[in-house]
Amino acid sequence: MSQLVGVFSSDDSKVRDKLVTMLETFHPHHDGKANSENNEHRWLVSSSFENIAGSRVLAEVYSPIERKTLEYPYSDYDDNLVLLYDGEFYNLPPVTPELYQNHHLTDKACIEELAYLLKEHQGDLEQRIKKALKDLDGNYALVASSTDQTVVMRDPLGTKPLYIAKDGNFSAFASNKKALWRIGLSNVMPLRASMLAIFTQNGIEIKRAFLPNKRSIELKDLGQVVDCYHEAICSSARKRLTDVDKVGVLLSGGVDSCLIAKLVSDIASPAGIKAVAYTAGLSDSPDISFAQGFAREIGIDHQVKVLDIDDVEKYIPKVIDAVEERDFVQIEVGIAIYAALDMARQDGIKVIFSGQGPDELWGGYSWYPDVLGEDGRQELSRRMWDDFTKGDVETLDRENKIARAHGVEMMFPYLDSDVVKLAASVAPELKVTSENDRLGKHPHRRLAKKIGIPDKYADRNKEAAQHGSGIHSILDIIAKRNGFNADLVNKIGYASSKITTEKMGSSSRYGYQYAESSIWQVPEHVQLYLDMIAYNKGMLNELQRERIESFLEKI
Repeated sequence: MSQLVGVFSSDDSKVRDKLVTMLETFHPHHDGKANSENNEHRWLVSSSFENIAGSRVLAEVYSPIERKTLEYPYSDYDDNLVLLYDGEFYNLPPVTPELYQNHHLTDKACIEELAYLLKEHQGDLEQRIKKALKDLDGNYALVASSTDQTVVMRDPLGTKPLYIAKDGNFSAFASNKKALWRIGLSNVMPLRASMLAIFTQNGIEIKRAFLPNKRSIELKDLGQVVDCYHEAICSSARKRLTDVDKVGVLLSGGVDSCLIAKLVSDIASPAGIKAVAYTAGLSDSPDISFAQGFAREIGIDHQVKVLDIDDVEKYIPKVIDAVEERDFVQIEVGIAIYAALDMARQDGIKVIFSGQGPDELWGGYSWYPDVLGEDGRQELSRRMWDDFTKGDVETLDRENKIARAHGVEMMFPYLDSDVVKLAASVAPELKVTSENDRLGKHPHRRLAKKIGIPDKYADRNKEAAQHGSGIHSILDIIAKRNGFNADLVNKIGYASSKITTEKMGSSSRYGYQYAESSIWQVPEHVQLYLDMIAYNKGMLNELQRERIESFLEKI
């Protein structure tokens, strides 16, 4: 597990001091020791690279994961090529003994195999990267640097976070926003899934690396779909269970997390891998009740963290710091995940599985049948695809960064390339059958039952994580007891739309229009409370900071 950083100057200004400042976001206390109270852990600088003029410098920091091979950077000064990456490649072509000998590869050859692939293709660095990675299966963020340009990119689904920024003569990239904010780059933006950014003396150019792959409908038989899905998701779980002794699973008691927990447990146990499930929520939350019952029935080790209102309040600034966002939905969803990962970290878990993905792939959101009834099948398919393609910034970045705050690597088995391709080729009427279909995700639920998950979990209605954990309603109480209420909002004329019109999550973007709006719409006084915390922690771009400051000055 690695974090990537790089900084560039267009006028040959020295940039090493800026790199050091960026790296300090991973080592805030400079003592190199894990701090259990603050959930800090060791990030080690594996390598840094600087050009002769000192106007370009790159670095990779890593956190060791059990038996996994360290992701050492690659450098070949004869070819003027440097490669750094964060993540995993699953289908790099095998390297022959002759290749090892002729190209001086080591036994830690993953990145070197990728370098060899690049050298096999013609063209400039951008063209070679596109050709080399076109058919590779992996979850990664990649940096490739040559004499005159540096290319950074995310995989087709955006499973690893990466951010970019430019201001005046300086530009930079990093795996988190803090590193960029810390060096004075105040307008940070995510590099989106399947995109690449080219850094040169002239600045940053953003291009698409991979074209969207909307497949034609080929599978219309439910039984065939379930069999193919079973094969694909088992393969996905197995490839993500290599080189680990123990693994965690986030368990909410819904079908998505129950299915992956059962598969991981079934695969891990014969391989001698210990699997542990983790759940966090309020004492009377549905998630804890369902998760405890499921864990008992399948026999998986299960750790539960019961939260009270004081716990939730303490987690709010920690989550804001980890996800680097002010958005209500991002924070409330992140609290239970953060609390669950607290337990996982204490247990020494370094790899944990998430159940994100099936709602968008298989049609699980509660408003999907209403979209179908009011706007038709074509509009539902468009909405589902749009929700899926926004997953990088709305879901994956959040969960990845919370995991990294604990020194844990998050795995998304439902977002394996073969699983995604399969789901995209399934007839939509098998997913959401009609406007009266309040369950949805039928191939997904059928597979759950096929592998032995009881109906009460396989057919559990979809509940958003923040509702299932009980956290949604508690945030209102916390905001009010800190003096943030509707009267204050009216007094200062605050509205979240005056900060930004961007909505994070399909419920906020449009889902509330089809469902009970009070459940999904953001209470303004709660968002103002979160804005205040994010502002005080420096977690905002310049424009948002200025707008929030104008309201905080009136309090």
